[in-house]
Amino acid sequence: MHSETGMKGQTIVRWEFTRDGEHVTCQVKQDARTGAFAVLMYSDLQRASMEVFQLAAAAFRRLAIIAAELRASGWKLDATTA
Repeated sequence: MHSETGMKGQTIVRWEFTRDGEHVTCQVKQDARTGAFAVLMYSDLQRASMEVFQLAAAAFRRLAIIAAELRASGWKLDATTA
């Protein structure tokens, strides 16, 4: 897979959040070339923020922190993909 972020890899998990008609997606991808894990957050993929981790556990920990912050701000988990 190749996304607009320039990262070739597979999406491991994707969570979609909504609030007041707005939509935010958070996902963890694994880079096919390096094996690194990336956490992406975006409402528009071309303006995604991306953090890269060498360990899956660190990436999932960061995803959980982001999700908790979104829920605390009134965002609702709308859909998940694994």
